[in-house]
Amino acid sequence: MKTLLAAIDLEQESMLVVKRAVELAVRLKASLHLVHVVDDALTLYEPMVEISVRHRLKKAAETALQGFFDLVPDEVKARGGCHVLLGKPYQTLGKKVEELKADLLIVGRHHIEPLRDLFVGTTAERLLRHCDIPLLMVSTDSTDTYEHVLAATDFSRSSHHALKAALWLAPKSDIRLVHVFDPPFIGFVHPDQEDMDDMIKQQKERITKEIKTEMSHFLVEDDQDRIRPDIMAGGVQACLNNAVALHSPQLLVLGTHGRQGISRLLIGSVATSFLSTLPCDVLVAR
Repeated sequence: MKTLLAAIDLEQESMLVVKRAVELAVRLKASLHLVHVVDDALTLYEPMVEISVRHRLKKAAETALQGFFDLVPDEVKARGGCHVLLGKPYQTLGKKVEELKADLLIVGRHHIEPLRDLFVGTTAERLLRHCDIPLLMVSTDSTDTYEHVLAATDFSRSSHHALKAALWLAPKSDIRLVHVFDPPFIGFVHPDQEDMDDMIKQQKERITKEIKTEMSHFLVEDDQDRIRPDIMAGGVQACLNNAVALHSPQLLVLGTHGRQGISRLLIGSVATSFLSTLPCDVLVAR
């Protein structure tokens, strides 16, 4: 049985995370654990006062988290649990992932807005870059099964892992696989438009063949038939934004350790500006 871990901060937006986590747990017949981490940076440093504050914070969090867990259907509740933990959120969640042998970590995308909470912003970036299991960031109120998926690929192992995670989460979806490349020689020479169009066309044809060859190495034939390559020329962030606007996916899939500019979208202020504007959920994997 697969195990899902949903980390929530007990704010109102956390209900989006819980609803999506329940949908996945029911459909995948997985166990579901709700987790909240009380950040020890929020407590005082005088030892005895710190213990008292931590105790009160933990008790209040347990009551609030149980309120969320009570909304989970009985069939899912019986396969999981809820946990309030103390510590640094990034480290504590990582340990809980290992302890539960979780297969997917689910968080709310509002966690990546550092102006709301500098600690949470740092935690989210670290999770994006270093989480050992696929990480799903939920931002929409929909609990519909993912049917339209947009996945970015740069032929790296990370993008392969992300694509396989998407196929697991959305086994009946259509997947548009986007690869972005920089047109050759731009900035060095100035070919006429016709020559440039020919070069881009040839490059797209070559990359399309490479994608089909790559997929044949790690995907079964039925999964390959669900994937449609889409080759785009230009900057990674601009092209992905255009692809999202054009195709309106329910889920965007990214690898965190790629060969090209995709992984840079998940670092610092770039992650905030890119991810906070997307109108869909985001799945990332190492």
